[in-house]
Amino acid sequence: MRDRYIRVGLNVLQERKYLRLCEITYTAEKNGTPEGAREVGDISASKWELVQRTTRQVPLDRYQRTPAPLAVDSTEICAFLSRGNESFLILVAQYRPPLDAVVIEFPAGLIDPGEDAKMAALRELKEETGYSACVEDVFDVSDPVCLEPGLSDSCCQFVKIRVDGDSEMNCKPQPQLDDGEDIDVILLPLKLGKNVESDVTPTKMLKRLVAQKEEMNNRTIVDARLYMFLEGLSFFKHTSLKIATL
Repeated sequence: MRDRYIRVGLNVLQERKYLRLCEITYTAEKNGTPEGAREVGDISASKWELVQRTTRQVPLDRYQRTPAPLAVDSTEICAFLSRGNESFLILVAQYRPPLDAVVIEFPAGLIDPGEDAKMAALRELKEETGYSACVEDVFDVSDPVCLEPGLSDSCCQFVKIRVDGDSEMNCKPQPQLDDGEDIDVILLPLKLGKNVESDVTPTKMLKRLVAQKEEMNNRTIVDARLYMFLEGLSFFKHTSLKIATL
């Protein structure tokens, strides 16, 4: 980057129960020198609108100036279910009003006060899908990653969890949904037994799933994070198959 950007102000334009609309004022330093020693009211300062969650625990005034904290609001759950010699990725599908469509996505949820990403992931996995796991089953927690940086400052952490599908508590999982929640639990095959087409990739399985949802007159779209995750798995499998046939 040729410039260094500095936030000098944040103004709340509108606030509701879960979201607030804000306007940021920021300046750029050219070659290490503030360009024209800009002030907040200077017409040369730049503006940007953003959406924030009101549920986070960090005080609003912490976001007024650089360095603004990274806002880790939620956790995304990559839960790998093993059952016999088969393995699945646990997904969910739910209607998302902003898109007016059913979205296939990772289980996910907001981090409650007093929780870290790992604790929130285990709780949300149980609530949304009915599947249980313990702290020892968590094998990776990502650094904070942004979700839609042109629109919001909201970040999340990805939590990878092993789920024992053969354990008694996971034989008949029962989701514990909140009032108003309507979630379908999906087990997307990653590894199946014999007599399965060798060229079937996770992405192909996902496309079949979308087609099935569409047949039920449910307009369906895939969350971008999930799609790219499955594309990576599919690319690796496809490349491995090519190498094996050389």
